[in-house]
Amino acid sequence: MRMITYIIISIVGLLILLAGVVGIYGSMLPATHTASVSVVVNAPRERVWELVNAAEQFPEWLEDITKVEILPEQDGKRVFRQHMGRNSFVLRETISEAPSRVVRTIVDDNGPFTGTWDHVFEDVGNGQTKLTVTEEGTIKSAIPRAIMKLSCGYDYYLKRMAVAMKAKLG
Repeated sequence: MRMITYIIISIVGLLILLAGVVGIYGSMLPATHTASVSVVVNAPRERVWELVNAAEQFPEWLEDITKVEILPEQDGKRVFRQHMGRNSFVLRETISEAPSRVVRTIVDDNGPFTGTWDHVFEDVGNGQTKLTVTEEGTIKSAIPRAIMKLSCGYDYYLKRMAVAMKAKLG
């Protein structure tokens, strides 16, 4: 019985130590980060704009997004709540210049992160479009910041979006 107690205490101690080390590492990282991804797709700029602009259809082609609710406009700007599993956040389009650029900003302060996503659409010829998405994000808490940095990188969801867009449009 003593051996089992010793093993359990040791495991709990190691987990606490690990959480402490990850927390210290995360606290040394800057809270704010920038990540950017570009993808060239075989579709005209207007078609790529339509896909990115149709927020209510995101769950059909972006598997990480489980639901989108269109909310009432704020100051004439489009607003929607985007659900990603258990998490959700409200985004407002702060800049919308069809079909060249759209910027979306998290406007609620409920989640563990905030940020802005700047989408720039460029015609590259031959019916192709280059979409560049730049994220200016802030991860408030040290442990999630460290986990994101160590496990998958700040550009993880941007890369997944690029792959999904390539699959959708070619």
